[in-house]
Amino acid sequence: MDKITRRTSFGQWFLPINLQLFEENVKTMKLDAYTKKLTTDSFLKLLLFGHLHETESLHALSDFLLLQEGTNLDSISVSQLSRRLNT
Repeated sequence: MDKITRRTSFGQWFLPINLQLFEENVKTMKLDAYTKKLTTDSFLKLLLFGHLHETESLHALSDFLLLQEGTNLDSISVSQLSRRLNT
């Protein structure tokens, strides 16, 4: 097996997820109705990233966000993460 692959392990986590069904459920349940920045898709990617890298807290996850390009977010506050996690 080659060490250099075109697919990242982060991307392979999303392969089993049916994104079309996921988007339909988000629209049906209106999960992104009042969100401007942290959509459900970005939040899912952020949680998987945090789990993959075993981040200790929301503060650490917020700091790591600047380094991660897959979430399509420039920055996010800890309070936004906390509020989204509560919902």
